[in-house]
Amino acid sequence: MRKHRVPLGWPRRDPRCYRFPVSNEVWEYKLQPTEFVILSYICYQQTHGREEKKVSAQAVADSLRLTAATAEKHLATLVSKGLITENGTLSSKRETGKFFSLPNEVFLLALPSTAFLVYAYLLYCEDRRTHQCHPSYRTIARATGLSLNTVVKSVGVLAERTLITMEGSCWFNEVGMKRNGNNVYTIRPIREAVDHYNEQQLHRLDAEVERQRVQARLSRLCAPQEPLSTAGRPRTPPTT
Repeated sequence: MRKHRVPLGWPRRDPRCYRFPVSNEVWEYKLQPTEFVILSYICYQQTHGREEKKVSAQAVADSLRLTAATAEKHLATLVSKGLITENGTLSSKRETGKFFSLPNEVFLLALPSTAFLVYAYLLYCEDRRTHQCHPSYRTIARATGLSLNTVVKSVGVLAERTLITMEGSCWFNEVGMKRNGNNVYTIRPIREAVDHYNEQQLHRLDAEVERQRVQARLSRLCAPQEPLSTAGRPRTPPTT
């Protein structure tokens, strides 16, 4: 049997250092997108944290760009569902069983929570040899609890951020008629998406600096001009 080779441009990295596990059972809870992001962040912290593994609501809020009140509310929901403890750590029963993994860098991309949730589900479905999966929009919607329109928009966000590529598929029925199949999603290396995101941020920053420069120049040009002072000018004698 031929061994699977990593595609060209996909350097090997130790997955224990750059990924963190999330329990497969998480899909049974139908978590809201923000709850899922917070739970994933706690999984990340507990996997790569040092001695102190407790995660506070304020730390979650600061890291995930949430308000402290929002983080505290969703943390309470995760506690009530038995997914985390009162101290903000993973419940012991969530540390066993089967897992799928997410890349650490996913938190650097400021993804909308719905896109984060869809991305996680695609990773859950991913074939580890080909880095591909092909769930339908309806399958993703049922698993994540999102509406069909939200799933479609979220897939578009992931493609725009270069986290995935997608292409259509087709099949032929028993009478030979061609039918459209599900999209085939290819999970791209996360570092490509991080580089793409950073480039976009730099372009936005450059555009904002240029806008402010032009606005400042226009303000100077449009400012009312002060009349020249007449002090010290020689008087013109009146004509007779």
